[in-house]
Amino acid sequence: GLALLGTAGMGLASGANAATWSQAKPTLDAIKFCESSNNYQAQNPTSTASGAYQFLDTTWQSLDASAGYSRAKFAPASVQDAAALELYNEMGTSPWAASSSCWAK
Repeated sequence: GLALLGTAGMGLASGANAATWSQAKPTLDAIKFCESSNNYQAQNPTSTASGAYQFLDTTWQSLDASAGYSRAKFAPASVQDAAALELYNEMGTSPWAASSSCWAK
């Protein structure tokens, strides 16, 4: 219990307190649109970021939900969505802070 108290105020959650897809979907949909215009095959021209949520390869490969796909853009939409939810539950929206002027309300 105490471990979760420290992170609750930062939008982070784990286990039973993790956001469900339906809870996170509005935020993740906005991030996805801002990052890639909803293009699950998107590739950033200046970094390893790819996929709808523009995962850096190192971040992507660290996620359980990446399901063995080497890069986000090679994974189907359902896998990318699951990985985005996993990252959101681990780190909140901070991984997408660079595009927050587009998606943050």
